[in-house]
Amino acid sequence: MKTNKDTAYWRQQAESYLYDVVGLHEVRQTGILPASGNKFFPVIGYPPLTMFSSMDESPLFENIVSRNVNPTAGYLHIPFCPTRCTFCHWITKTKSKAEEVDVYIDYLIREMALYAQKMGVSSIPLKSVLWGGGTPTYPDANQLEKLLKAYVSYFDLSGCTQFSVEAEPTTLLGDEGMARLKVLKDYGVDRISLGVQSFDDDVLRYMARAHDNEQTIAAIKNIRLAGIDNISIDLIYGYPGQTVDNWINNLNIAINLDIEGWQLYRLRIRQHGDRPGNIIREFEKRPERFSSAEEILQMKALGMLMSVKNGYGEHLRRVFGKTADGISHYLRDWTANLYDVVGVGVSSWSNLRGVFTQNIGDQNLSSYYDLIDAGKVSVNRGKIRTADDEQRRAFLLPLKNRVVEKSEFRRLTGCDVSQRFGVEMDWLKSLGMIEESASQIWLTEKGGFFADEVATQFFDPAYLPFPEVARPPGL
Repeated sequence: MKTNKDTAYWRQQAESYLYDVVGLHEVRQTGILPASGNKFFPVIGYPPLTMFSSMDESPLFENIVSRNVNPTAGYLHIPFCPTRCTFCHWITKTKSKAEEVDVYIDYLIREMALYAQKMGVSSIPLKSVLWGGGTPTYPDANQLEKLLKAYVSYFDLSGCTQFSVEAEPTTLLGDEGMARLKVLKDYGVDRISLGVQSFDDDVLRYMARAHDNEQTIAAIKNIRLAGIDNISIDLIYGYPGQTVDNWINNLNIAINLDIEGWQLYRLRIRQHGDRPGNIIREFEKRPERFSSAEEILQMKALGMLMSVKNGYGEHLRRVFGKTADGISHYLRDWTANLYDVVGVGVSSWSNLRGVFTQNIGDQNLSSYYDLIDAGKVSVNRGKIRTADDEQRRAFLLPLKNRVVEKSEFRRLTGCDVSQRFGVEMDWLKSLGMIEESASQIWLTEKGGFFADEVATQFFDPAYLPFPEVARPPGL
């Protein structure tokens, strides 16, 4: 075991961290925590995807040749899943037959071709790739090979630094699972993000996951046998039926798996995708089963403390790895480096040369197919970013995830960061949340613990998820 500390030790460490290091009591007094920490909104992008207005594909490609070219990451979405998890807020199709998957893959390939055509290139160069879902490893090996062959045709991966694929453990088991992994490896996939979520079988059943702990371990073994060495897992904290001691045990198991790292998620109850998760109904029916804010913040502190203590650095906010290069390059590229994104598939999103779009989220997939049949990529929502959007995005995303380089902010926006956000910065400095030098601005340890809440302070009031939260005096 890499750590031999018992739960009582870690509980004490978490409590000391919360009150002595990050000053939870004082932070609550400031009013910046929604409902004193009982409510939560993850700052993933800006403006938030859930706040886009109706839009077709036109602004995405209009005058595209004359717009600034940025490094680009790629995303592809597979909606099929073995089961619908209670925490999922996205469109999923469960227990789909091979014929239905075949049809979807055919349309995905057609959408890739449309995207390249409308951008005026034979293939779109990508710096990093993520396939997500849903379950990208739900298609069988032959279907995956067909899709991958098309993907590397319409997207140029010669300069790609990482090709990451999300996976569900049961899809990687047995001969069929190994066949899938071989195809992924053959086409350059070098990182698997495994949807573990918990190592507790009771919690997994409540999540409606298809796998159990034994299958998780077997899937990790198969990934290694297939020659894919970069393995990351997802873990959720604050789930109904989950205790602080249970969470400590989950972290200890992860630490001893000898994997590259993990991403830790606080349970998201508020809808943030195309379809309300069943977790909303569960919360309305039995709120007493859910962890308190105090317990959730303890779990959050434990995730940080136990990870770092055992050699897993926080290389992106709530993303821990043995090395900075081992984490998701896709996530790093669009959140910290502000790269563009080209997304294909139902519910995917794109960020292309100043325009945000989201593809249609359709339970039956028919509306997705109709748009592609009409010769359009499947956009139905979006936003043409204003100068204000650009300034806020260029500040709050790097601030939350890594560091703001003042010169880079000036290059991207044409303005000085202190003139643009001086009021917010002065207030957050007075609260001990941020610091700056002549060239950089970064979150303190206290600010980093409350990174989502600090980032929200730089939102336009129209996009605030919780308008009642305290704001800097004078704004």
